[in-house]
Amino acid sequence: MKIDFAPVDVPLQRRLQTAAVVQWVFSFLGLAPTCIILFFYLLFTRFWLISVLYAIWWYYDFDTPARGGRRVAVLRGLKVWEYMRDYFPIKLVKTVDLDPRHNYILGFHPHGVLVAGAFTNFCTCATGFPQLFPGLTSYLLMLPLWFRAPFFRDYIMCAGLIPSDKESASFPLRKKKGGSAVVIAVGGAPEALDAHPGTFNVLLANKKGFIKMAMEHGAHLVPVFSFGENEVYDQVENPRGTWLRWTQDRLQSIMGISLPLFHARGIFQYSFGLMPYRRPIYTVVGRPIKVEKKEKPTSEELNALHQLYMDELSSLFDEHKGNYGVDKDTILAAYSGVLKGTGSSILSSLQDLPSALWPCSSRMEKHLQVISVLQWVISFLAMGIACTLLLIYMFCTDCWLIAALYTTWLIVDWNTPKQGGRRSSWVRNWTVWTYFRDYFPIRLIKTHDLLPNRNYILGYHPHGIFCFGAFCNFGTEATGFSKKFPGIKPSLATLAGNFRLPVLRDYLMSGGICPVNRHSIDYLLSCNGTGNAVVIVVGGAAESLHCAPGMNSVTLKNRKGFVKLALQKGSDLVPVYSFGENDAYKQVIFEEGTCWKALQKRLQKMLGFAPCLFYGSAWGIPITVPKIEHPTVEMVDLYHEMYVRSLQCLFDKYKTRFGLKESDILHIHLEQQLESWGQLEN
Repeated sequence: MKIDFAPVDVPLQRRLQTAAVVQWVFSFLGLAPTCIILFFYLLFTRFWLISVLYAIWWYYDFDTPARGGRRVAVLRGLKVWEYMRDYFPIKLVKTVDLDPRHNYILGFHPHGVLVAGAFTNFCTCATGFPQLFPGLTSYLLMLPLWFRAPFFRDYIMCAGLIPSDKESASFPLRKKKGGSAVVIAVGGAPEALDAHPGTFNVLLANKKGFIKMAMEHGAHLVPVFSFGENEVYDQVENPRGTWLRWTQDRLQSIMGISLPLFHARGIFQYSFGLMPYRRPIYTVVGRPIKVEKKEKPTSEELNALHQLYMDELSSLFDEHKGNYGVDKDTILAAYSGVLKGTGSSILSSLQDLPSALWPCSSRMEKHLQVISVLQWVISFLAMGIACTLLLIYMFCTDCWLIAALYTTWLIVDWNTPKQGGRRSSWVRNWTVWTYFRDYFPIRLIKTHDLLPNRNYILGYHPHGIFCFGAFCNFGTEATGFSKKFPGIKPSLATLAGNFRLPVLRDYLMSGGICPVNRHSIDYLLSCNGTGNAVVIVVGGAAESLHCAPGMNSVTLKNRKGFVKLALQKGSDLVPVYSFGENDAYKQVIFEEGTCWKALQKRLQKMLGFAPCLFYGSAWGIPITVPKIEHPTVEMVDLYHEMYVRSLQCLFDKYKTRFGLKESDILHIHLEQQLESWGQLEN
């Protein structure tokens, strides 16, 4: 291949423009991992104090990205961004005024490969956004994972970037005086895989989250189309149906970021490299669509507004395409881009020693009980991290092929947890679980039959520290669940993050454990026939902070997502109370308002779980629930109250049987709901 080198006498202005884009491309592709490596490297040098002090600062500043960030006008106005603007060049085109008394959601299309137009127009002052739209403050949304990179998070916040989660995007839209313009690259990372020169495709047909957000906050919608955004990079051809596209889609679903194989030119030559081409980008801001505030919009209202938005975007494209070199016969194609995952079945390779070889003496029985509980606690606390580190380590040894094959399998099998998992009756019947059961001991109490022609949602209370009772009763056959409830298949829901860890995910699935997210629970209750019982620990990690011996309290008052889900799927609600779950461990209970309590809550929010027994589980009377696809708030509240009363009656009926006093009462707490419950309600 002949390399076309740049001439030596390139003007200084063009050299500066190239340098400006070089630093931006490096920031986009390499600065975050560089900052992470630097943070950990400093800990092992004489400059360790820098990382320690930054970690303390990071802890106190953790929520800043979700509260509008921390923009710095000086950085947004640096001369370097003007050089970057002139490199392409990039121009921001205004069609109408935007009243600063309102808040806006700007839908940016298309994503392109590196979103150069969105960054230059809305994260810098180079194209004159403050002058064109006085009184408006722009916030560009970016994947939340980038805000977990030390140092890098502060850099991108200075430019006005905020995380693309619902909480962060909603914060600027709550300003009553208006003046916020939240910019969303609607197609996101998946759309980048279709960013080929000459194409005008937008991933929009099924993207309605930003529409719902606009209605909930009464923010006006503004379509934005960036002509030339797809022209600055070439990309290896990856049509749908090819192995390359399948691999890219799979990696995107796993990591959350897309990996387009893009290329353009280099710094000192024009033949290859990661520098974008010098091709103009014209970002046209369309007319606002007025949106009335409605906190609970119906699906019909969402669909109507979504269709109106697509029509306005198409009109914007048709009106301006002739001005920017697009053929008049070109149409804008909006597609759904639904990724259908595939699942496979494979037996777990875990093995157990034959029970016949184990001694039967009373002394040995107790030792085996202790060992069985110890292995489970270690699995709960360390198995995921240990297997992840082992997989990475094996890539650096002669056993790298094993790690490569497992990684390939992991990609192929990624969606299986969301599609009912892969339970193994062999694993669920291991002898080790009978020793686990007898250590406490654990007992499952049946009060009513569950009909196998119905689906159920079992609300499990309380959480305890480790949910020993929930696991033993519903993740194994040690307490005889299948015999007591023939035709019913239990699926215990746990944190979705556990299913991203190698080996641990397979181990959990073999016990019939599934992720506590909308996709997996929807599948079990809608696509897996009848006889399914999804067990949800309603109080979640927050409840574990209140558990201590002798305490009988549950976090339930504000937990209504599972009730709404039951109504939508027509699944019966069954309260389950575990007497003794809180008695397995002693815990120091910090008072509200103390720094230690704040630390626990902060770690719970950051990690998804709370860093902080069980004699019998009693079942209440099943609450028959009608199927209502769009239940009203009043309907959800009604069945939630019925569920609370049923749980209260269950507790009062069986409390004396399991060692409690007649005067003991069940305390029901109000607690802010977790992100996982927010996902169930969306």
